[in-house]
Amino acid sequence: MDGYRSRRCRVAGTPGDSNTATFVDSRPALSIRHLLVALFALPALYLDFLAYESGSVWIALGLLIVIGLGIYVYLSDRVEAYRYLFPGLFGFGLFIIFPLVYTVFVSVTRYSSSHLLPYERALSLLEQETFPSGEVSYNYKLFRQDSGSFVLFLEDDKDSSHRFVSEPLDLKPGKESNLSEPPAKLSRLNADTMPPGKALEFAQVVREKLYIPLRGRQFILPDGAVVGAEGLQKCGSRQRLWQMNADGSLTNLRDGSKVRPNFKQGYFVNDKGDQVGVGFQSFSGLENYTQILTDSRIQGPFLRIFIWTVVFSALSVFGGLCIGMFLSVLLEWKDLRFRKVYRTLLILPYAVPSLLSILIFKGLFSQDFGAVNEFLRALHLFTPDWETNPWGARAMILLVNLWLGYPYMMLVCTGMLQSVPSTIYEASALDGSNPVKDFFHLTLPLVFPPLIPILVASFAFNFNNFTLVYLLTGGGPRMIGGGIAGETDLLVTYTFNLAFRDSGTNYGLASAIATLLFCIVGTLAWINLRLSARTIKI
Repeated sequence: MDGYRSRRCRVAGTPGDSNTATFVDSRPALSIRHLLVALFALPALYLDFLAYESGSVWIALGLLIVIGLGIYVYLSDRVEAYRYLFPGLFGFGLFIIFPLVYTVFVSVTRYSSSHLLPYERALSLLEQETFPSGEVSYNYKLFRQDSGSFVLFLEDDKDSSHRFVSEPLDLKPGKESNLSEPPAKLSRLNADTMPPGKALEFAQVVREKLYIPLRGRQFILPDGAVVGAEGLQKCGSRQRLWQMNADGSLTNLRDGSKVRPNFKQGYFVNDKGDQVGVGFQSFSGLENYTQILTDSRIQGPFLRIFIWTVVFSALSVFGGLCIGMFLSVLLEWKDLRFRKVYRTLLILPYAVPSLLSILIFKGLFSQDFGAVNEFLRALHLFTPDWETNPWGARAMILLVNLWLGYPYMMLVCTGMLQSVPSTIYEASALDGSNPVKDFFHLTLPLVFPPLIPILVASFAFNFNNFTLVYLLTGGGPRMIGGGIAGETDLLVTYTFNLAFRDSGTNYGLASAIATLLFCIVGTLAWINLRLSARTIKI
């Protein structure tokens, strides 16, 4: 039958008789599953093609492998169980494994604001450089099109029969042209014809600042010659500055000098070793990691900042747990009136965005005009230097972090306490126990093991609590003899300053530091889990 699979089945009878029944398999030959796979696969393949066309070969290859695996998993009955696991595995690889691998890859490259482009792109920009040859000069006019674009009309000032018109140009008034743009093509125009659109007078070109995006823009004539703007009213022929040689070097056609790519430094250099052109990405090996370990600016304050980061994270977790546990136990007291009102009020700090809370506390803890010091002065008490004294700044950060973190711990502990059966407390009351003994001998041993993963996650979060330090103190006050390091800097804020403020936008160094931070936090989390598991067994 058309569109269906059919199968035959022979029933009991003599060979060749008519006792042959035909059963129709109601499963369609082209199932809905095939259609759904096609609906997802075709757009994905198109995106993969676009990635390949843009030059991202490795991304296109990885995407093609994932698409192939997805098609195989959802069309093959041999791996039917993986149909439910594939989306999760894909998300795990895309959002966890890929960022980690890419971060490690960038850490072994020279990738920064001065080494931003791939080698091929940097070479292409160098090859596009030109200089005026002085052979031919052209008068030009701009014609505005109905679509809002422009076309450039060129006419040889010596031979009016040589006329050319450009393809439509997207000129943004007052904005310099992008030097990485490929040259626009010019086509020959007959002597009796003019380009379409409205011709702009010279005064209009100047008033609308259309000459600015023309500067540096290059155009190619049909014979391959290059033309560029010279002044406000003329365009002149230009010649390529660099000629590519067979050995990979480039020769300067004006002075005969040569430049070669130095993949160790990530630059094109001349015979004197001077940099020419823009830098490009290159493999640096363990250079970024070596810089972290050998650079005196990093070595000096690194240990002090590391110890403070560990202490800050541990105190934040321990203090938040103690406050949250105490409040949750107190609010579980059944004889306490208005428990729901108290619980709602105590959760409010968790409901307010942390960004706003941090900025508000920054004003409250101001040394000169803050409400905290004004209140202490009114009571004739000691007023700490929250902004200039290292210990005062650290105390302020801890207090604010405890305020922001205790509601979460209180909610978690409340859920844990409500899961503990009340019968064990009734039995302990018969044995003459009291609430303090019940907490340390019954409640805490029951709720602490489930809290361990949450405490480890909270420790890792506080270890990398960039927002709190960046907004509250900015890492200050400055550490004496520590360069850009601050007394309240965590490792994450310190490395941010090293990678993006002190050294420019150095993505390679930042990735190397991020990799080391990941190893440190992962090791500390593993040690915490092992010690916690050993404590539970004991």
